[in-house]
This record gives sequence, structure tokens and C-alpha cells, in this order.
Amino acid sequence: MAGNIRSIFLLALGIAVIRQSLCLTKPTSVKLEDNGYTGVVFAIHYDEPECDELIEELKEMITNASIHLYKATKQRAYFKEVMILIPDTWGDKDEYQSPRNATFDGADVIIASGNPRYSQGPGLPSVPYTKHYEGCGKRAVYIHFTSQFLLSDEVDRHYGEKGRILVHEWGHYRWGLLDEYPDPSNMDQFYYSLSNEQWEPTRCTRGIDGENVVFNNDTKLFRNCTGNPSDGYENGCVNMPILAQSDSITASLMSHYANIKEVVDFCDDENHNDEAPNKHNSLCDRRSAWSVMRDHEDFRDNNNPPREIDDVTPRIILARTKKMRYVLVLDSSGSMSEHNRIEKLSSASQNFILRIALEGSYIGIVDFDHIATILSDLTIIDSEDTREELARQIPTAANGGTCIGYGLQRAFEILSANGQSPAGGKVIIVTDGKDRCGDNTTRVAGRQLISAGVVIHPIIFTQDADQELFNLADLSGGKSYLQDDGNDSTGLQEAFIEVGGAGMKDQDRRIEIFRDSSSFDPGESRDHFVFIDETVGNRTAFEFSYIQESASPAISVTVYPPDNGPPYDNRSAEYSVNTEFKVVSVNIGAAKAGIWEFTVQNMLTTTLLIFSNVYTHPSQHGVDPIIATSELSGVKTDLANEEYLTVYAEVRKGFFPLVEADVLAIIRLPNGGTASIRPLDNGSGPDETEDDGIYSGDFTRYIGVGYYGISLIVSSNIRKTRVLDGGNTSLPYSCTLPSVDPVELLKGNIPTIGGVPILIPGMPLPEIRGSPAPNFTRVVSGGSSQVTATPANWNPGDDIFAPSRIFDLSVTSTSYDNGTVTLEFTAPGDDLNSGNASYYVIRKSSSPTELQNNYNSTPPINETDIRYGDPSSPDNAGARERFILSVDVPSGQHVVSYVFAMHAVDDVGNERKMSNLVQATLRRFIPAPPPPVTEEVTTEAQKTTTPAPATSSASLRTGAPSTDESPAPTSTSEESIPMPAMTGFPATATSSASLRTGAPSTDEGPTPTLEERTSEPDMNGSRALVITLPVVVVFLIILAVFFLVIRPALQEGRFEPTNDKVVEQPDGIHDNTAFDDSVP
Repeated sequence: MAGNIRSIFLLALGIAVIRQSLCLTKPTSVKLEDNGYTGVVFAIHYDEPECDELIEELKEMITNASIHLYKATKQRAYFKEVMILIPDTWGDKDEYQSPRNATFDGADVIIASGNPRYSQGPGLPSVPYTKHYEGCGKRAVYIHFTSQFLLSDEVDRHYGEKGRILVHEWGHYRWGLLDEYPDPSNMDQFYYSLSNEQWEPTRCTRGIDGENVVFNNDTKLFRNCTGNPSDGYENGCVNMPILAQSDSITASLMSHYANIKEVVDFCDDENHNDEAPNKHNSLCDRRSAWSVMRDHEDFRDNNNPPREIDDVTPRIILARTKKMRYVLVLDSSGSMSEHNRIEKLSSASQNFILRIALEGSYIGIVDFDHIATILSDLTIIDSEDTREELARQIPTAANGGTCIGYGLQRAFEILSANGQSPAGGKVIIVTDGKDRCGDNTTRVAGRQLISAGVVIHPIIFTQDADQELFNLADLSGGKSYLQDDGNDSTGLQEAFIEVGGAGMKDQDRRIEIFRDSSSFDPGESRDHFVFIDETVGNRTAFEFSYIQESASPAISVTVYPPDNGPPYDNRSAEYSVNTEFKVVSVNIGAAKAGIWEFTVQNMLTTTLLIFSNVYTHPSQHGVDPIIATSELSGVKTDLANEEYLTVYAEVRKGFFPLVEADVLAIIRLPNGGTASIRPLDNGSGPDETEDDGIYSGDFTRYIGVGYYGISLIVSSNIRKTRVLDGGNTSLPYSCTLPSVDPVELLKGNIPTIGGVPILIPGMPLPEIRGSPAPNFTRVVSGGSSQVTATPANWNPGDDIFAPSRIFDLSVTSTSYDNGTVTLEFTAPGDDLNSGNASYYVIRKSSSPTELQNNYNSTPPINETDIRYGDPSSPDNAGARERFILSVDVPSGQHVVSYVFAMHAVDDVGNERKMSNLVQATLRRFIPAPPPPVTEEVTTEAQKTTTPAPATSSASLRTGAPSTDESPAPTSTSEESIPMPAMTGFPATATSSASLRTGAPSTDEGPTPTLEERTSEPDMNGSRALVITLPVVVVFLIILAVFFLVIRPALQEGRFEPTNDKVVEQPDGIHDNTAFDDSVP
């Protein structure tokens, strides 16, 4: 049988597989009270070398940021108390305090090695960024700085004060603001303003002053752009803000660069540029930053009104990671005797003690029914004997009532024994019922634990468990897990594994690659296979537990290694049986990468429930394993108010994202059944950013109120999954941008860090490549979410879900000559992102404000105006859709612009709000870059090339005509920084991405001729005159002919030259210089 599985699987390798609110359940302790933020955690990664200078840099940045935050929020917020969490890989010091419940995984700001998606290139520091799961107005996951960035002396000069950068990223993290500058990935650097009918840079506010420059990929230098506000600018043109702005310009911190000192505010409704095609306008419905912030709990209903505070210096606490302390609070009441609940509890709890808890951690045990008893005080895990002794304390019999609160009280006693602080402890409580002891003991005891800094993780049997437990999990930053009475439910095991691994170093992390719970008939055997990939394999174990008492082993296991090696069975040294704890295990040690198969057989004459688990650890120190983690949109889901459960999975290798993986989320329903969804990383629906390693999916198959448990299986998509692991894989999304004085750029001075040129807006982005991921599988739990309410008169199966809102509508091309606009987007589904919608509605206007405010009353476009695409036949959810539309191009108008929005409708008429709004601008021509021309040659003494006059950088700010023609510095200027060869860039700075919303089109009609171009106003002053190599060669030939043929002939009197003789030069340039005997 094992061989058959191998053959079937190897055959499958040859088949291409196609991958098809609320606040996050990720905890945070941040609070804003009396205008001061407390509970903010900065955590240093354990791989960072010990460095006192790093801590001092963090202190300075946080203190500086507090001052800027107080001003930017109009005296409404500052950093009052911040913890810097030191890893336990650093030496301990007397000044380091207890971390309470802070962990690296739960930190608000992390300091760790760089993410290549935010790299400036090889040899440069990764720039700060904020990781988002959800969209506008929603809290993000964390802010990421690197020590290289923080410790660089050159960073402030090119990126601005680090404190100002932190405030910018805090806007992303806390309030869900998005960038108001052009997203580097879509090159929407300019747009045609319909309010003032001219081309504007993408910026907020409009008053930001800057230079229009373009990068020449051949010379690796910047020059001024051709074009003007009426005609637009050449492809690749960017507006680079000058460093000294008007004092009247104070916003926006989400728009421009941190070293523009005049910009100190977030934009408000008075100065917000709602026309600019940036990510904030797209995902926040063109609202200002303050409009979004006022809806946040920090400021809603005038919370934290402005207040004069003399000193906003934060209190900074240094804390060091401590060993984990767990207290198991286990329900042994009478109802736990039903459906083998007590047996399942005992088996999973013993497995946690014997196999999961990390060496050096502490475990205490409480048993409760109508009373609560401490079975074990905190005991350090220091040997196998200690583990077994603790495992024997786990209750195995059930009787009596249910007093959950008493159990929580005993947990507090254990954590605070001998005067120690309970802070940072974790309580894992397993129960099937509600507190029957009255007096609100569960609530009171739970809040006592929370006030002391303890995290509570409930694991519940049945849908009748006490609601207060979920409240306690939410308030403490814990997760809730569901174990139902079905034989295939694995909630208990998942919960212990996830809680035991939280906050653990990747190198110590137990990585689950297979998990199953099944009922076996007498004598039945089953075959399975798993991947062991090269990033893991150390301390690999195949483990099988059962709950029925048996004097002899109840199961038999055989494990087959790759390459037909000898199998592991009950004759192997790696094979062990523990009848006391009902476990059979095969401990491989260092497992070879490849396909492993195993057979499990029930040896009893009765039906047997077997839990199977295969886990491993990182292959070796220094090799980052592939890790999968999961979060949910919330611990509660209010279906009655259109709050839907969203499942998020992050797949990474270190900080390198894995893209095009296959993610399957399995949802346990309140009735014991299951449903599934496939979260995607495609930048549509609930997924904010494509190819960032975060996979998102909405669930719609609800059956009513109750608890929904989520498990995920993550695997490689054969020959498609890639690790974006450095090299030329950077593509900066929403991240900190460098700011450079454009005057210096035009002099050829491209700034460097450590001698390496930094990536400046306008430079071509390196290609995303990455490396193939190995074949792998991971299993992970997302926890559970409670549906608290359903719509009135709703029944399971009723279609209440409209198609998902379209967020990625874009203009991919326009044609002035043909009068066409091409729109593209990702298809939504019938129910959010499942199935396919019934039809699309596309609307058009010449005013973005009009379309935004009166979308429903704006007529849809006529079907006769659709040249390509069928709005009555939407594709399946996740597919790319493309429509080509005809638009009016009035005669004599050289620029015409329209705005578009759309939505999808399902088969019962459900529809969601309009998509993001996009603008399409059709131009008669695009200003072209200046062509190379040759210099006039007059005399032999003038044959050397004269420096070409250059346009003054001050003359071209945001479209101003040139009036100054001062000489440009040569490449040997003392102020210049040598520009090393830049590799990995495409041949031209223009790409298809540059044609998105509002960007210039490349197919809008014929390019003007040289005569047409040179007859237009020259916005760059005098053209640079360049003597090209072919011209030099021809000129030398002419000189040779002159000296060898013509001059001797003249001397012999064979012909006389005339003063109007015209010599035709290459490239059509005429030289009217007369020949003369006096020319040497």
C-alpha cells in the first residue's frame, strides 16, 4: 500500500496545480487614556546581536516621536509609557524588568532582519514598513524596523528624523491610514486634475513644492522632465519635493517625506487632496486622514480632546524575555464524562506536558468541579522524569458541578505564590459548561488575572460553554479554541500546540506537518504520507495517541523513509510504546528531506479513536524554517450587522514571504459539520496586497449563532510557490521613502549609503524573482470566532451576502485616437469572494466628487460603449476581468479625462458599495524626452565639445517654464558622487505598470515628429548638444579628405571654394561653415 501511495503522489507531481470589522485576534495591550498611549511594546528579535547603542537609538526615536505625535494629533495623543523587550539571547541586567505578558509575536513594533519586499537593494538597509492584514481604518499587525536602518549615520540625512518616520508608520499601524504618495509599484506619479484642468503631481496637500525629474537608465542620472501642466509630462517623470517648503505647508505626514520639516500634520478635510490616485484615496473612499482617525476609538465621540501637556517625554521600560509559565485549569465536572471528553482532555493535556512544553518552562495544574484543587504548583520542566510526574497529575475521572471561577482563582494563587508577579503567565482553561457557582466568580477571577498581566486561553467543548470565557480571552490578548464531540475534531491538540509555541523562537518552534483524529474499526489500517522539506527535519516524530485502556499496545505503526530505505516498526530502536499515557511514537531524529509514508493499524477488537500527529523542528541553526501562522478578523462575528469572519494566513521563511502557496481553511461548524474556504494572496477582496505572503479569505456558509473553529493546511503549489528571499526581489509597497534635494540630483549627485546608491522614486524597480520553494506542508490553528447574532428572519442557506467590493479597479491603457479606455480588476464572487456574480454595473463621470457622492444616481454606461467584455457574464471569483470602453473625445481637445467606478450584483440583487474610483486620461500626445543632437562645428579651434547649457532646477518646479540657462556641472564635478553600475534594472524606466490610473498612455496616437517637437516650447531651456561617436568618425574622415585631397587641389588651383557651400552632415544637421585657405 505504501508503494501505491508513493506512485500516485509522484504521478501528481507532473500535474500543474492552479491556486485558486472587527479587530484582529492578534493581541495588543495599547491603550490611549488621558491623551497618553500606554502598553506600547517594541521587541528586539533574538537573532539581533547584543548592542547597547541600539537601545539608545530606540529611546531617542521614541522620545522624538512622542513630541511629533503630540503636535500631529493636535495635542490629543503622545507616547506615555513604552516597553522595549530585550531577547533572552542577550545578557541579563538589574535594570531589566518583568515583561508582563509582552512577547515578540505580540509586539507593536519589531526590530529584526529585513524583509526583501522592503529592501532598497543589496547592501542597503530595508526601510521601515507596516504589515497590514486588513484595510482602511483597521489596526495593522506590526511596524518593522531593522537595526541596520536604526544604527546608520546616513539614514537621517536621506530619510529624515526616525521619530517622524515612526509617527508616519504609527498612522498605518494604529488608525489604518494608508500612503498618500504614489505607490512605487504602480507609478501613478501624475494625474490630470479635473478641478483645475491641468496635470498635478500625486501629493497631499497640493501646495507641496517640488521639481519634476526623470531618471535616465542609460546614463544612470536624473534630468528635468519635458512637458508642462497643460500637456502633462514624459513617461517616467516624478515630482521630487524640495527640502525647504513654505511655512503654510504643514501636511500631510502620510504623503511626503520625513525630512521635510515643515510637514508636521495629518491632512484634514480642508487641505486633503481627494483627487490624487494614491492608496489612501483608493481604499478610504477619498476621505482625509483625520476623517478616518475621528472614527477610531482613540478620538471617536471627542475621546481624548486636546489638552496642554508640558512634558510629553515617555517613560521607557526595559524588560527581558522570561521563561514561559503555564497553568492548566482543567474541568473534571460530571458532564465531562460524556462523549469521552475527560479522556480527550487527559490525553491532550498529558501530550502538552510530555511533548510540547519547552525545556525550562514552568507548569502548574488546577483541577475543578464544584470545588477547585491545586494539583501542582509551578514546576520547571528539566527532565523526562519531571514531565512524566507532572503528566500523572492530570485528572482522568469526572464528577461534580462546574465552578470555573474557583479554578481561575487557584490559577492566580499559583502564579503569585512566594511573592512573585503573575504578569506574563498563561492560563489554559479547558471546560464544557457554564459556571454554576454564581456570584459572578468567573468574571471577577478572570479580571483579577487580566489586571495582573496574565493571558487566558479557553478551550471549550460544546456550544454551551460560558460566554465570559471568550470575553476574558479577548480582554487578555488570548485566543479561544473549539473542541466538539466529533471524532475528527482536533481542537484540543491544536490549542495546546499553538499556545505552547506562541512567543517561541523560530529555531525552537515545533512545526506541525500532519494532524488527524479518526475512529478506526477493529483491525483497520490506514496509509498516509507527508513532506519533510529541507528547512526542517531535526527531532522529527510520528506520534499516535488513543484514549482506550489496554494492557498491550492498542495500535501498530510502520514508517517508511524516502528512497525505499528500511522501514521503522516495533523492532526499531526509534519505536517506543507508553501504555500508561497511551502513546506510540517513532522518533526519527534527523529526518531526510522527501516523502515519508506511514501506516497505522488498530490492534484491538473494538473501535478505537486515534489521534495522529507528525511534527518536526528546523533542520539546523541558521536555516530559517518555513512557518505558517493564522489570525482571524475577530473573536466575535456580528452577522446581523454585516460583520463577516475573515481568515488570514501568513506563510514565510524567516521574514521572506512565500507567494503562490496553497492554503485551505477548514471551519468547524456549531453542529459538528465542516466547511472550507481557500484564502488567496491576490490583492483583491479581503486581501490588501498581492504577493506579500499574507493569504485572506471570507467565510459565508454560516448555520447560525455559535462557535466556529478554524484549522488551516498550507502546502506548496507544485512548481509555482516561490520564496522572495533577497537579491533583486524588492518591490517597496507602503514603506518609508528617501527624500533627496532635487537640485543635487540634477547635478548628478545620487546619494549613497555605504557607497551604494539608494533607490529613489523614479528609478526602475528591480524585478521580483525569488527562488522556488521546496515541497512542504504545514498545519496550523486559527482559533475560533463566535457568531453572536444573525439577521432577523434569516435561515441557513439564505443569500444575504453581496459580491465582495472591488478594490483593485485600474486603468491599464487608453487611446486618444481610438477613443478607448481599458479597465481591469479581479472578479468578486456571488457571495463575497465565492462563486461568480450575476452582472457588473460600470458608471462614468467627468467629476470624481460627483461620482463619489451620487454614484447610485449616475447612469450606467451603455452596452454599445463596451467594445470588449461582457458585463452580464462575470468570471469566477479571483479571475482577472478586462473591459475596453468607448468614450467621447471632443474635437480639438488634446486632453480628455473621465472617472470610473463599478460594482457587482448577485442573482438575488444583493450589491455592495462602489469600487475604488479610477481616472482615465486620454492625451493627443505624450511629451517625449529630448533627442540627442550634434553640436555645430565652426573652426578647428572649436572642435572640442562645449558643456551644454542645463536648465536650472529652480525653474522647473511643478511645471514652471525655464528661464535660467546656467551651465550644468560636468560628470567630474567635485560635488558629484560616482554612480556605480546599476544591475537588475529593465532597459527603460517605463513599464506596463506606469499606465495605471491616471498615468500617461503609450498608445494614444502618433508620436510627434522631430520638427513638431522642436517647434513646441522647450520647457528645459536649450537642448544639450552631444557629439555622438558616428559623427566624430565622419568628421575625422572629412578632415582626412580635406588634408589629403581638397587642400592639395586648392594649392594646385584646380577649383575655388564658394562662401555658400553647404556640407551635408549626418542626422540632417547643416554646417554652413565656409572653407578657407586660412583653415590649418
